[in-house]
Amino acid sequence: MATITVTTPTVGGSVTPTPTTCTAADKFAATGGKFILYYKNLAGGALTASFALNTQAAPAGTVPAAAANATNWADLRLSNGIAISTDGVAIIPDVGPYIDATGFVNLKHTGLTGTPTVTVIGPL
Repeated sequence: MATITVTTPTVGGSVTPTPTTCTAADKFAATGGKFILYYKNLAGGALTASFALNTQAAPAGTVPAAAANATNWADLRLSNGIAISTDGVAIIPDVGPYIDATGFVNLKHTGLTGTPTVTVIGPL
């Protein structure tokens, strides 16, 4: 598991990305807000799916089954896959439901090949 450094934009300033190599389970610190995740795959990198893992308890009653590659029914699918030699962008409009008890948003990446990277920008 890698802890991803969050790139925080400044007002009127530029953003210098801090790419981190994706692992099956990554996390980044957050207290709230919107975040942009920028994935970059080089010639040998790809991933099948990525999710932000939901930390809230399931409501009473019947809930839907987890999506393919997800951990639970309320995980936020960030990508259906990013192919070799392509880039992808995902937005988490409100990280609140995805922040765990230790102040991190946990990401799940499946089907990793090569060394795709992710840059987390926020809060916005």
